[in-house]
Amino acid sequence: MATGSGIIRKVSGKVGDLVYVVRGGQQVIRGVATSMKNPRTDAQMEQRMKWPNVLAVYRTLQPYMKDCFETKSAGQSDYNRFMSVNLNSRPVYLEKGAARLGAAVVAPYVLSQGSLPSIQVSGDTPATDIALGTLTIGSDTTVSEFAQAVVQHNEGYRYGDQISFFKLRQEEDSQDGHPYISVSAVRINLDPANIGKLRDMAPTDGFSTVSGMLGADAALSGEGVAWIHSRKVDGKTRVSSQRLIVDNDLLEEHGTTQMLSVATNSYGGSTDNIFIRPDGTSGGVTTEGGTGSTPGGTGEDGEGEEGTFG
Repeated sequence: MATGSGIIRKVSGKVGDLVYVVRGGQQVIRGVATSMKNPRTDAQMEQRMKWPNVLAVYRTLQPYMKDCFETKSAGQSDYNRFMSVNLNSRPVYLEKGAARLGAAVVAPYVLSQGSLPSIQVSGDTPATDIALGTLTIGSDTTVSEFAQAVVQHNEGYRYGDQISFFKLRQEEDSQDGHPYISVSAVRINLDPANIGKLRDMAPTDGFSTVSGMLGADAALSGEGVAWIHSRKVDGKTRVSSQRLIVDNDLLEEHGTTQMLSVATNSYGGSTDNIFIRPDGTSGGVTTEGGTGSTPGGTGEDGEGEEGTFG
């Protein structure tokens, strides 16, 4: 923008790509865009239809997200990073009414990114690749015994490291039936001097012995789980890169092409008039104040900022 003054006569109007206006007695000249791109392609609309669920899951997890994204760029928030990486995940679509109520569906979203090796998880009863040797975790197992088993049988683990376990449980509101998520998380420090009972701090659904490995005590049913390895180095937290392991039945209803059509129609009938903004608003959906998986507000850490994610 340029400002003109002096004896030149002040003008108003548009000349080519410039607009001339007079403000406060000053000549103000500004450029105008010569073309507009329509952001409402089918591919972009489908991407934006993923937004409400990713946002709702982030809000549920927000209290636990500190230090989970070691690799985020300078100035990038945990919110920005979470939204950026998970908009490319398997789609979950929510109708407008459900989104307004704070609906959320457990999906295989990335929970952490970092420089430590990822923990591999496999099997119908999820088991990690963290070997426990001869240790069978029981009610009398101490944190010290657990720490020694992990460090002695797994290259890359040290005393003082942490193993965190996340469990996201799919729930249904008893009044209106919309889906929401409850979350539990626990972090165990690999402390060889801690003689406290492991079971007093860690649940069986994340800290059990499965064929000699650390794992869950049962097959997944309406839930998603993840184990994250972390370590403090020079005051900074290093983490493993982990994605939720999810009961696939959870996505059958909300991840289909049919559900995309239903969700799109709920926002206005077609991709010609539906859009979802990074602040969570779309076609009449207003993110009102809330906590947990309930949409709320604008700004950082759980609220959208257009142009800042990614």
